Amino acid sequence: MKNCNLDMFPVGYHTFHEDQRLNANLNMLYSFGILSREQLEDIGRQIPDPERWIAIFTRLGNEYECSGDTLRAAFCYYSAMFYTSGTVQTSGDVLSKRDLYEKSRRMFDLYYSDDDDLKYMQIPFGSAYLPVYFSAQESPKGTIVLFGGYDSIIQEFLGLYKYFRCMGYDIYFFEGPGQGEVLMREGLKMTHEWEHCTGAVLDHFGLDDVTVIGISLGGYLAPRAAAYDKRISRVVMCDLVYDFYGAILGKMGDKAKMFDDLVSHPKNLMWKVIDKKLESNFFTKWLLDQGYSIFEDVHTPCEYFNYIKRFNTRDISPMITQDVLVLAGKSDLYTIFYNDQIKALTNARSITGRVFTEEESADHHCQIGNIPLLLTTITDWIAEKER
Repeated sequence: MKNCNLDMFPVGYHTFHEDQRLNANLNMLYSFGILSREQLEDIGRQIPDPERWIAIFTRLGNEYECSGDTLRAAFCYYSAMFYTSGTVQTSGDVLSKRDLYEKSRRMFDLYYSDDDDLKYMQIPFGSAYLPVYFSAQESPKGTIVLFGGYDSIIQEFLGLYKYFRCMGYDIYFFEGPGQGEVLMREGLKMTHEWEHCTGAVLDHFGLDDVTVIGISLGGYLAPRAAAYDKRISRVVMCDLVYDFYGAILGKMGDKAKMFDDLVSHPKNLMWKVIDKKLESNFFTKWLLDQGYSIFEDVHTPCEYFNYIKRFNTRDISPMITQDVLVLAGKSDLYTIFYNDQIKALTNARSITGRVFTEEESADHHCQIGNIPLLLTTITDWIAEKER
């Protein structure tokens, strides 16, 4: 089998920080070959709290930009942006989330500007546009359309394109409402009706018989698109998102039933207590602030939790008639619904499922820790289904 640039993705999931959420983001930088294990161990030691994270990665972005290392600068600015809700002051500058996005984006644009195999285009989408990066070649084996999820930017996945191209596929990456450029520059909020933006991409490029790969919340968006658009022949959930809201409830233990009842009663006086508690924790405040910026007409915790109920595949799964690859990590939040997702695909042409393990260094969300295994699993499956 061809290696196809897999050596650029180191294997292993490490403890760079005691907080699992920060550690996952640090491991993403390791798994995509952006920063070394030694660098990330050093960064982890410098971060006592999430606020320090923002300052450190902004500084690193500046340092890499000054040295001309545009890819590392791009990912460091993006890492700082990821946890920024309002503004951050660093080196005398006051930077907003939008400022950090633009810094990251400028570095990504510089890095890929000389790559003749990867094109960028803005395609019409209502009164706005969708950004698409694509790499097409003569006589491809097939076509892949890939997108991210809840708070992704598509540039974080562009490092995968050379692998797919080497394996013989045309590859199209795009952002939809609520993501990256479409949110930051066009102001379009997230929609759960993802078939509209996927359809716009397929229409514009005249694509048919495609494989869609949905990353993170894309594990809901991809099957949603496939349920309504039969130009999609194969769908990859990476990872599955059978029930966004239900997965969060699943982490609440004995408090889940009480919380679920409260979500159905937005005027309950308990919300004043809960709102204050949620606001006092950095990660819950950050999660909610992300939701307020991404989702339309969502301004309170209760509205947020009610809104994310839309992101479930319970009702659309029987509408999926294509080949489906359901991926999950043993330690991932959404894996509790793995069997439910498999059973719900009652009309799929075929169903293949895999739960990745700690022994494979792939048991975390989207198989961070073993990108080569993830990629080969996907392309081996596509090749099998295309025969």
